[in-house]
Amino acid sequence: MDGARLRPPPALSPYSVFTFCEYFFPVKLALATVAAFVALGAAAPAHASTPVPWCGFDSSDVDRLPDATQAFAVHVAYVRAPGAPDRFAEWAPRIVGDVAAIDAWWRREDPARTLRFDFFPFSGCGSVFGALDLTHVALPVDVSGIGGAFSELRNLLASEVGFQELEKTYLVYFDGATGQGSSEQVCGQGATPGFVFPGIAIVYLDACGLSQHDSRRSVVAVHELVHALGAVDDAAPNACQDGHVCDVATDLLTASLSGNALELHVLDGNRDDYYGHAGRWADVRNSFFLERLDAPDRTPPATPSLLRAGEDPSGLTRFSWRAAGDDVGPVTYRVYQDRRLVRQTSATSILLGSNAEGNTQYSVRAVDGVGRLSPVVSARFRDGVGMVTATGRLVRDTVRPPAISRVAVRRTATTVVLSWPAVRDAGGIRNYRVKSAGRTFFVRKPAVAISLSRLRTAVTINPVDRAGNIGPATVVPLRRLR
Repeated sequence: MDGARLRPPPALSPYSVFTFCEYFFPVKLALATVAAFVALGAAAPAHASTPVPWCGFDSSDVDRLPDATQAFAVHVAYVRAPGAPDRFAEWAPRIVGDVAAIDAWWRREDPARTLRFDFFPFSGCGSVFGALDLTHVALPVDVSGIGGAFSELRNLLASEVGFQELEKTYLVYFDGATGQGSSEQVCGQGATPGFVFPGIAIVYLDACGLSQHDSRRSVVAVHELVHALGAVDDAAPNACQDGHVCDVATDLLTASLSGNALELHVLDGNRDDYYGHAGRWADVRNSFFLERLDAPDRTPPATPSLLRAGEDPSGLTRFSWRAAGDDVGPVTYRVYQDRRLVRQTSATSILLGSNAEGNTQYSVRAVDGVGRLSPVVSARFRDGVGMVTATGRLVRDTVRPPAISRVAVRRTATTVVLSWPAVRDAGGIRNYRVKSAGRTFFVRKPAVAISLSRLRTAVTINPVDRAGNIGPATVVPLRRLR
């Protein structure tokens, strides 16, 4: 994979969206949505997810960084509309209960896998799921009706909160009005990652009785998460109804789910469509967002070191780093330019463009074969200067000095004197390298005298800066010297 580019995700127009409710009802929209009829008066099932106390010491309105979960992970958020009552204290334990129920169900369905969630090491937390890194977001503007809620929420969360890491899938509980009627309602929506946006699953708490029925809400949440992880591929033999399956009535991704509790559903009933199948199409079981419970790799790779961003003869910037080790290996590297993922490669250097008008930030992190990630490390580069701080101060000169603009020639009886304007360099010029008749010597001042008796070839002059970078050669032809 040396220097290879990752194959981009399938083109999305503008993104693939799947919606879930209890009974199937197709609606042909540009966003490939599926709506449903909902029996809002249905009795609550016998089994329900149980609220679990949240260990958060505050109602964090940002993702706690750096991440305690050093891997691809599902990040969960409670999002409320502006002016809506702040019910975070009420909802936090119910959301944590959903996550615990989803985890238990997934392990039942596949003892070797489970969803990997974002956790934070809260002090004194006596519960695994109580340590969920749960974000509380108060939106600055409201969303319109259900027709635009998904795209508006996704855009707002990306631009205002920073929910745009491609190493995360976001599970969002939206506590706000979506303007839905009493019979036909959309319970949730999910979208696979695109070129800009990560995968996202949204649960609408004002719909489908989700505020009242804890069991129903966990089904919606995991249903949309599986869609956000890439199910169901069109090549699946039982794919139907815009990303659902139509072979097993109790399948999690059937297009006609009932209001039954999560434990009454199965994950890809015949294992032939989207999970653990033998086909060549996308398989959610291979997702980096799943913890491999049967894998020996338990720790993230080491952090790449010795970062360097410097000028390359091609005219691009070469960004390089020292290889990172891993307890199992091998690793690949995710490379970012100004916080945007641009490449995944097995090499330890890459050629990239730069921002000609300011500093460019290049970043890299290592990823192992099970989706564990090293911390992100960064270097800043400025064209014509080198590696710099955030304020633009030079910290390492990685740019060669410019070429000598012109050379004046003056003859005496026994010598030829060459002189030129001093070359300017951000890190300073150390000397000039002069080559003539097979000899190489260095002069500190921008002038040199060469004996006429030694003039048998052209003279080549290169500026050399204090970091040892050698500038382009300027050649003075022999005919000018004689």
